[in-house]
Amino acid sequence: MLLPVLFNLNTNKIPQNKAKNSRLVFNTSYTYFNQPEKDIFVPTFKSNMLTFMQIQIKDKSFSKGSMTPDNPKWLQAIERYSPIEKKPYEIRSDFERDKDRIIHSEGFDRMRYKTQVFPLCENDMVSTRSSHVLQVTDIARKICRKLGLNEELAEAIGLGHDIGHSPFGHDGENSLKKITQKEGLPEFWHEKNSLRMIDKILTLTNTKGEQNNLGLTYAVRDGIINHCGEVDENYIKPRESAINLEKISSAGHVQPYTWEGIVVKISDKIAYLGKDIEDAYRLGLYNEKNRNELKNIVKKYIPDFSGDVNNTVLINIFVNDLIKNSDINKGIGFSKPVFDLMNDIKKYNYKNIYKLQNAKKLSQNQCDTIIYGIYNNYLKMYKGKDTISSLQNSQNPYTKNFKNWLIKYTDSPYRNKSLKNEIIYDISNPDEYKQAIVDYISGMTDKYAIKTYNSITV
Repeated sequence: MLLPVLFNLNTNKIPQNKAKNSRLVFNTSYTYFNQPEKDIFVPTFKSNMLTFMQIQIKDKSFSKGSMTPDNPKWLQAIERYSPIEKKPYEIRSDFERDKDRIIHSEGFDRMRYKTQVFPLCENDMVSTRSSHVLQVTDIARKICRKLGLNEELAEAIGLGHDIGHSPFGHDGENSLKKITQKEGLPEFWHEKNSLRMIDKILTLTNTKGEQNNLGLTYAVRDGIINHCGEVDENYIKPRESAINLEKISSAGHVQPYTWEGIVVKISDKIAYLGKDIEDAYRLGLYNEKNRNELKNIVKKYIPDFSGDVNNTVLINIFVNDLIKNSDINKGIGFSKPVFDLMNDIKKYNYKNIYKLQNAKKLSQNQCDTIIYGIYNNYLKMYKGKDTISSLQNSQNPYTKNFKNWLIKYTDSPYRNKSLKNEIIYDISNPDEYKQAIVDYISGMTDKYAIKTYNSITV
């Protein structure tokens, strides 16, 4: 049966910005700072509460905290979860290798077709999970460059931070969370699933044709599971001690181990706030009233502001303020006005985008229908330790793919000798079989999840 999940949404309306007279003037000129090997463009405007006119770039102020070989945390930071192939004449750093292992994995490719906020969107200009991680990474690298932190580490964390996100964005995450709670499995949350993906599920083929786990470094793995920026606190510092990352039980309550992880955590929020506003405009969900409301929010903290509130403007405000106000003794954070501005915009987005009824082509109920349907139909295929054998003769391509997934991660007689990845399921245990289904669904793209549902649901 085909699931009727699509309905019409005008994705071609792009509200035009109409110039209005205002007694307050926003100076959109740029001040150019030229420092050795460090340049920055800073939007300049005056405010009684906030002044960017004479911003001081704290170039290299965090150098002693950068994750480099002279950092006391270095050996722990580069410790790998599992060994990776040693190559002669290797010119890449440990974190560069991690970055390469992430972007050449199937999990990274699949993010192109996973939802950021708006599922099944036909407008090609609206963000996907892939474009989001690239934007987070770009912002994080720029901040690290100005603060004297390790850009390569920030890049690897940024590119991998959402690699465990489910199809259909946070709605899909909610669906899988409800399944795991009902089944008594470890609760699903995407930060923890990203760690599971890079540690146990994603593989690469080495020079011998063998498939091995990614085996990333501790610092990258730590930054990925601890990237949640939804705990609203200013001036964050990294924790001092290394911990068992698999024992972290909830999102946002453990700070990253490195300054670079902190930067990615904050860059995540900087990246999505303005871009989600931009996407809402592109989809016709925001109008001139919304523009004026957002402008008034900004003017509350920056009285002289009179320009448009868009992604470019917000990134400039947040990044420049962060660089100006961060201090290795105090932590990475914002001035009070900009921190309050960020939280107010986040609240506005929640009210007017994320929780707005009919803002998405796919409702939470429809998302539940798809993901529950896939889960329950694969659950019906369970035959204990004989499950894989019973699936061998299936002609359904989506059932075949699931069977091959089980073979790859179980001690199956059908397992190819080239598979050297970790065995993670004993499917004679019903709970481990259920976990295999959850893991499998979490890696799906939006389109593949719908195709699977339509193919295996009777």
